[in-house]
Amino acid sequence: MTAMPLEQLVEALRGGVISPLSDGAAAEWRVTGAELLDHPEALATTAPGHLLLGVGLDIADRDALGAALRTAADQSCALAVKCPAPPPPEVSAQVATARVPVLAVDPRVPWTRVQRLVTTILAARRTVAEPGGGGTTGGDLFSLANAVAGIVGGAVAIMDTQQVVVAYSNLTDQPIDETRRRGILGRRVPEDALADHLHREVWVSDTVVRRHRPGDLPRTAVVIRAGEDVLGSLWVAFPDEAAAADCGPTLQEAARVAALHMLALRRQVDAEQESRDRALRHALEGRSGQGDPPGGVRLPAVLIGLAEAVQEGGSDEESWEAATAALRRAALLRALDLAVLDGRSLGYEPAAALLGERVYVLLPAAGSGSVSTGVLLEHLLDRARHSLHRSFTAVDSPTVGTTSALLAARRDIDAALDHLLERRAGPGAYHAGDLRPELVLRRLVGAVHEDAELRTGIAERLRAHDAEHATDYCATLLTYLRHFGDVAAASAELHIHQNTLRLRLRRAEELFGVALADPTRRLLLTLELTALAGLAEPWS
Repeated sequence: MTAMPLEQLVEALRGGVISPLSDGAAAEWRVTGAELLDHPEALATTAPGHLLLGVGLDIADRDALGAALRTAADQSCALAVKCPAPPPPEVSAQVATARVPVLAVDPRVPWTRVQRLVTTILAARRTVAEPGGGGTTGGDLFSLANAVAGIVGGAVAIMDTQQVVVAYSNLTDQPIDETRRRGILGRRVPEDALADHLHREVWVSDTVVRRHRPGDLPRTAVVIRAGEDVLGSLWVAFPDEAAAADCGPTLQEAARVAALHMLALRRQVDAEQESRDRALRHALEGRSGQGDPPGGVRLPAVLIGLAEAVQEGGSDEESWEAATAALRRAALLRALDLAVLDGRSLGYEPAAALLGERVYVLLPAAGSGSVSTGVLLEHLLDRARHSLHRSFTAVDSPTVGTTSALLAARRDIDAALDHLLERRAGPGAYHAGDLRPELVLRRLVGAVHEDAELRTGIAERLRAHDAEHATDYCATLLTYLRHFGDVAAASAELHIHQNTLRLRLRRAEELFGVALADPTRRLLLTLELTALAGLAEPWS
C-alpha cells in the first residue's frame, strides 16, 4: 500500500483545514489512511501509519486528551483533534511531550469532510503511483467513456454510488438496448434494472464481472474505487457475448482513471454542499442573501429539525445534563454529517445547519430520490441509533415554498420539539402538521402569560388568596377544568373527597365570582390558570 509523508498530506490540506499542533518527529511519519478514534472495533485491527480522527474528543479534558495520545502512540498512528488557533497553552504543553504527531483541525470543518479529503488525497496518490496510473491527463468522464467505447467496441456508462449516470459514450453505431436508453434519458439506473446493477457479485469483485440480464444486451462491469472507498461503477454493453471477451485490463485501467475524475467531482460536491449549508443557516437566522450563493436555499422543500431525545427513567436526562457542551455539540455535528450523507445516498441534495442544540435539514421537493422524505427521516433516525448510538426526536414540516414560510416552519418545528421534549415523548419522527393543535394552544397560553390585557385578573386574585390564607383554589380549579368538570376524576387526582371538591368550587364562586357554568369564562379561566402555573398545556 502506498504511503504519503505526513508533511505532504498537511501541505495538500491547505486552506486552514488542518495544521501541525506538535511534530512528534513528523518528518519521519508516513500516512496510509484515516480512521475514527471512537471506533474501538476498527482500532483493534488498525495498521500503523493511520491518521486517527478525534471525533467527539474534548481537548479541554486533560485526561481524555492524554488517553487519545496514548492510543495513538500504542497504534503508531498520528492524531488529529479539533482545536482553535492559537491552541490553549495547556493543550500545547500536553501535546508537546507526545510521541506522535498531533494535527489541529479547524473546529468549523466537519469530520466527514476531513476524512473524505484525507482519503481522496491518499487514493489519488496511490492510483497515480500504480503501474499504468499515469495516463490521467486531460479530458473528462465523457471523453473517457468515448475513449473506452472506441477501444472495446461497446457502449459505456459510468454511474456513481447513488446510481446516477454521470457520463456515457455517444459514439455512432454503438450498441444500445431499452435499459441503456431509459438510463441515459433519466440519468439514473432504471428501477427494474437496479437489482442487477446492485448485485453483490459486482460490488465485491476486484476484477471485471460479466452480467447478462434477460432482455438486455450482455454487459461487463467494474467497480470504481479510490483505495477502499467505492466511488461508482463502469458498465459496458456489448452487441454479443463474444465481443465482451478479453477487455478486462482495459476496463480496470479505465476504472483507475475514472476514479481520479470522480474524486474531483466529489470535491466539487463538497464545495456545493458548503454553499447550500451556509444559505440554509442564513435563511433560518433571517439573514438570507448575505454572502449566499446565487439562488440561496432551494425551494420548495421540507424542513426537518432534530434534537437529542431525553429517555424515560431519569438516568439519560441526568447523563445529558452532566455531559459537557463540547460533547453534546460533537454528537449533533455527527448527526448533521450523517443527515447529509444519508440524504445524498437516497438521491437528495440536502442542506443542513446546526443552530444552538438542534440540527436542521432541508430536503428539496424536486430531489431525485426514489423514497419519500418520511421514509428518509425514518432511515436517518435508524442509522443514528446504530451508527451514533444516540436517539433523536425529529419533526418535519409541510412543504414550504418561500423563505418567510421557511422561517415559520422553523418556529413550528422548535415549538413542536419543545412540546415533545417537555412531554417526554419517545424518540422518533413526528409531523408539525399533526401537532398543530398543541402548537396553537402553547402559543395561546404563552400570549396570555406575556400580555396582561389578555387576562381578566381572576387567576392573580386566586393566587394571592392562596398565598395569604394557605388555600389551594388555583390547583383545585385547574384540575377540575382539565377534567372537563368530572368531579370523580378531579378529586381522585387531588386526593380529596368529592364533597370537599364541590365545597371548594362553591366557595370559589362565592369569593371570586368564578362562573363555572359560563363556557367563555371557563375557557378564559383555564388559560389564565395554566399561564400562571407556567404549564405548557392545560389539558396534558
